[in-house]
Amino acid sequence: MQVFPATSAQSLEFHLVCSQIEGYCRTPDSRAAARGMKTIAHHERLFASLNQTEEFRNILFNKLPFPDTEFQPLGAEAVLLGVQGSVLSEQQFMNIRDLIRRAHEIYMYLNEHQALYPYLSAMWKDTFPDPVIIKLINEVIEEREAWVRSSASRELAAIRQELSHARRESEKRFRSFLAEMKKLGWVREQEETFYNGRRVISVVAEHKRDIKGVVHGSSETGKTAFIEPFATVEINNTIMQLQTEEKREVHRLLRELSNDLRPYHSSIKGAHEVMNLIDFTRAKAKYAISIDARLPEIVKEPLIDLREAVHPVLLLQNKQAKKATIPFSFSLSTETRMLIISGPNAGGKSITLKTAGLLQLMLQSGIPVPVKEGSRMSFFHSLMTDIGDSQSIEYELSTYSSRLLKARHFLQFANKRTLVLIDELGTGSDPDLGGALAAVLVEELHRLKTFAVITTHYANIKVLAEKEQGMVNASMEFDAETLLPKYKLSLGKPGSSYTFEVARKSGFPEALIERAAKKVDKGKLNMDRILLELQKDRALLEQRQLMLNDLERDAASSIKRFDELSQKLDRRQQLERERADETARLNELGRKMQQLIDDWNTNGNKKNVSERLFRYLTSEKRKKMEQQAAEKQEKRARRKAAQAALSITEGVKVRLMNSRQTGMVEEVNKGKAKVLFNGIRSVVSLEHLVAVPDKKVE
Repeated sequence: MQVFPATSAQSLEFHLVCSQIEGYCRTPDSRAAARGMKTIAHHERLFASLNQTEEFRNILFNKLPFPDTEFQPLGAEAVLLGVQGSVLSEQQFMNIRDLIRRAHEIYMYLNEHQALYPYLSAMWKDTFPDPVIIKLINEVIEEREAWVRSSASRELAAIRQELSHARRESEKRFRSFLAEMKKLGWVREQEETFYNGRRVISVVAEHKRDIKGVVHGSSETGKTAFIEPFATVEINNTIMQLQTEEKREVHRLLRELSNDLRPYHSSIKGAHEVMNLIDFTRAKAKYAISIDARLPEIVKEPLIDLREAVHPVLLLQNKQAKKATIPFSFSLSTETRMLIISGPNAGGKSITLKTAGLLQLMLQSGIPVPVKEGSRMSFFHSLMTDIGDSQSIEYELSTYSSRLLKARHFLQFANKRTLVLIDELGTGSDPDLGGALAAVLVEELHRLKTFAVITTHYANIKVLAEKEQGMVNASMEFDAETLLPKYKLSLGKPGSSYTFEVARKSGFPEALIERAAKKVDKGKLNMDRILLELQKDRALLEQRQLMLNDLERDAASSIKRFDELSQKLDRRQQLERERADETARLNELGRKMQQLIDDWNTNGNKKNVSERLFRYLTSEKRKKMEQQAAEKQEKRARRKAAQAALSITEGVKVRLMNSRQTGMVEEVNKGKAKVLFNGIRSVVSLEHLVAVPDKKVE
């Protein structure tokens, strides 16, 4: 997207958004990417960037499992490895190994979960973090320290073994000699030190000729001599020679390892670039969470449909100050392209206009925007702004000339894929003449089918927007009683500037206000009065609407309470019916038992009575068992449904009951869940799903 003028991003405070994203970055390269963020011209790449950030936002917001993304960024090693003959250090190899290890973990995870994270997976389409690199480095460099392994070569192992033996022998001889000097009382408090790379004893200078050793020097005062015992000179020479051989062998191994890794230079460089991109994407995702941002629906045709949008910088400032941020909503489409916002000064016109521009700039730079679900946006080819912050009378003429130059640019290059933002249209010139020129500019932009958000005080622009199809008036709400702004955008009607009302509130003499009113064209004065009355009526209607909403809530609460009481009564009646049924059953049982007793007493065939009793008792027992089994099954079903409803929520990984197929829950509603199984969405009852425990990430 082309942006005009070059200062537009600064005027829209895009640099503050970049700075806040930079604060979440962890590597120098990703921080540089945040500082230098610009709009992405290629729409496919922009769409991919937005979806990568949205996928990462979902991971972080829902605390879904994901490999650790932190790594040690490469510095000179990323360049040196590509230079023939260069030799990397042990620490540089460790940095490369750490990078490739983390990169390979993320690569494998995304490869396994490609259906869930298709756009993050696509980051690796042009490179592969080859684990062979880790194997080659492990053969030479220790795992936990920047040190060449002794097992890297036979020569190095032999040298270090001999060096270890020589050091032990040198230590033994040195300690023995030091003990002798201590007995003689010739040793200083600082018993030993190193002088020109040699281990020496600090002795009293007056005894230096009595000691068998090499004098390497003395202190500045001359009172201390530094002596290397003859007993350790030869072994120390051997140690120095072995150290030289060790360095030579280590350098040879590092050179060979550098040469072995050189064919993998592009793979290492590519992995480094992708890991920096992942860190940058993670930073954008964390910023999106901080401002409750999301990816709106992206449509092809030109469209701005914002639902409860807020200015991200203002939102964070208000959060810190524990103040509310008033959102706004509006929609511009091919049918209605231009929004004309009017109303009093300091009412929020400019911040609304800047928010619309900033969100478009953020979207086309690959950043989710702070809007609610249902918002829709599209990609514009150009963004043009005229946002003047200068209030200086001294530069009024140059300011107006500058605005005319911008207007000329709009008329030359704007089209149906252009978003134009003009703050305080027409200011800086004669009200009548400037207003007429402003109206012509609006008409031409409308003819060019340009999308525009314009703020103004000019009555003729408000009238034009009311008459022309494709334009819509809006105003910033103002409390007519307190004369304080509400910072709420109201669509459909223009707003009054409250010029005389604010003057009265400020204590300006009423007589002068009356004189001023007589000098104003009656049509304009009547229009402003009508707008004022309309806004008062609207405020009254909104107040009544709130009262109606309260009544509806009270009614809904009463209905709910009635339903609860009705259900309670139903349960009580059901219980009474069950008790009556049980009483009737017991009465019938008593009657039958009494009949059997009478038959037993009067009937001579006792066996027949016994068989009847046995059959009856068996039948009753079977009925009881069937009833208990049915009750158990019903309780089990209710318990399973309750457990499923508690454990299965949006973002939870689940599997189908009696199946190994797993998916991710996208939505839960009325006992059913919308689940994404390998790219296929299905609606499944909760009782058929089982939550799969998984590791969470911060």
